[in-house]
Amino acid sequence: MTNTQENTGTDPESSSGGASKDPKQIEAEIAQHREELARTVDELGDRVDVKKQTQRKVASVKAEATERVDAVKTRTQNAEPQEVAALAASVLGVIAGVALVLGLARRLRR
Repeated sequence: MTNTQENTGTDPESSSGGASKDPKQIEAEIAQHREELARTVDELGDRVDVKKQTQRKVASVKAEATERVDAVKTRTQNAEPQEVAALAASVLGVIAGVALVLGLARRLRR
């Protein structure tokens, strides 16, 4: 063994890239790496796809708006007029947010 091998603790014959691996094991590792690479490429594709990001944001805002509207309906059934006015203001805020997101989505499509 050379000084370099002693210092690094590696032996070329026992390294993981050596010829001592079974071909089936090598094929299995290659398949595993391909799957990992495919997942990574898909994730990167999703991150740079503006249309998908916009669709996700619109869906998120719609879901939030629906939740808030349901909460407002529940609260207004037994509420005082002042409370109803305050809840109506928050609903209008959500509607304005949805309109803003939809407007941005349309601009991005152009």
